[in-house]
Amino acid sequence: MAGSYFDVVVLGAGLPPLCCGALLAKRGFRVLVLGQDHLRASYRVGEYSLSLAPFAFLPTQSPVARRVMAELALGQTFRRLAATMDPTLQVAERDHRIDLALDDAELDREVEREFPEVKRAVEDFHRRVDRANHSFDALVERDLVWPPETFLERREFARAAAHQPFDRDGEGLDLLGEFPDEHPFRTVVHAPARFADGMDPDQTTALRIARHYGAWRRGAAVLEGGYDALEQMLTDRIVTHSGEVRYDDRADRILMKRNQARGVRITASGEEIGCGFVVAGVGLSAMLRLLPDRRPYEEVFERLGEPQLRHFRYTLNVVMAAEGVPMGMARDVFFLRDARRPPAAENLLHVQVAPADAEGRRTLSVEALVPRRGVEDVAGYVETLRERVLGSLGELVPFLGKHVLLVDSPHDGRDPQDMLTGEPVQPEETFRRGRHTMTPIYGYPVATALGSCALPVRTPFKRLLLVNHQVAPGLGTEGDLLAAWSGARIVTKSDRKKEHMRRGLWTKAEI
Repeated sequence: MAGSYFDVVVLGAGLPPLCCGALLAKRGFRVLVLGQDHLRASYRVGEYSLSLAPFAFLPTQSPVARRVMAELALGQTFRRLAATMDPTLQVAERDHRIDLALDDAELDREVEREFPEVKRAVEDFHRRVDRANHSFDALVERDLVWPPETFLERREFARAAAHQPFDRDGEGLDLLGEFPDEHPFRTVVHAPARFADGMDPDQTTALRIARHYGAWRRGAAVLEGGYDALEQMLTDRIVTHSGEVRYDDRADRILMKRNQARGVRITASGEEIGCGFVVAGVGLSAMLRLLPDRRPYEEVFERLGEPQLRHFRYTLNVVMAAEGVPMGMARDVFFLRDARRPPAAENLLHVQVAPADAEGRRTLSVEALVPRRGVEDVAGYVETLRERVLGSLGELVPFLGKHVLLVDSPHDGRDPQDMLTGEPVQPEETFRRGRHTMTPIYGYPVATALGSCALPVRTPFKRLLLVNHQVAPGLGTEGDLLAAWSGARIVTKSDRKKEHMRRGLWTKAEI
């Protein structure tokens, strides 16, 4: 069945593909975005709106975020919806609690109260992190492809990265060398970084730690409307510039001709849509299922290795009476239950506390990184996570049991539980619930671009690009924006006329 034609068809509606589509639409390309069963960031249970995962926009101060927002003319909209929390986060252990305050004097007082014996070492650590991030900002500010692939891209990247304090693997700095191995300040640094990272957090690097901790310290943005608001901003930009976004449609085949992407086939209608480029924003395994032949990717796997699944992100939403939330609890709290155990599953939690609603209720979105082996190999592991996470949360929130109104996880296959009646609640859209909704975290045998990137944007198929969370996973949300920018740069440079427009017609105000 013959269909229409677009310059670019984007598969998936996560942040990297949606941002890439918005940039290309702004640059004059006719863009179509297909949702590919995209999960929205919020879902409903009765009268409650709950989150699929905690969200904070970390790269607020990153040059790539400023560049993207400026090009899409989203600066004013973003500032209107965004607020910076102070303290930016709180880290709690059994014997310590520290607020990461934006004000240096206030932060000094926090450190003096909790860790007076290492106050000088903490000050030195913050100076090293600030210098490292300032240097890395200069690299991110450049118009580069992440990760670089062609000879010219690699040469350009190598020149830009020549003065970085990190080596090719993202190491080279001993950020925490002054602290004893078991010192609790290491948790203050590592806990936020584990949840911000998109690579295996058990194999982190100095660059990734500095970048994630530094992003929290500089102040993450809290968006009114959460991730859904960010998604809507990008969707509006695509539609404004004559693009189309079809969240409910998906492609079941990428159409190829002589090893070159020429279009996609829509699942429901069988319509074949032609295009100049296909931008795949889905996971690598999902993209490979859309191809008639995955053998050309074997060479990529021989060179870089296949991604290895390591963890899943599990979320438990707890609705409770506002008076049950402890005074002084920050919006984002990282809680290590037992420092003697590995920081995994219910032993390390990221708790995000929503403001009170009109009825005096607050929602705690609790995230845990659970190991692949537990999820896939241990019977009943996911089904019992709810109780184990609640048990850990109860040590952070002392009067939790007396104030809980509703408990639900979209991932464990169980119904929401009304804690007042003890009865299950029928959720909406049951097909959007279950283990498949957990976000996977992969380990990568080979990491490039200072140890921050994994899969290349260019695929072995011409005019088929990969723009997803697996391109620059080591940099988290900032990496998503770099992947989007890189994909848009490659497509734009393929069209000399639009590249000339991009370089010549924009004013400095737009840039």
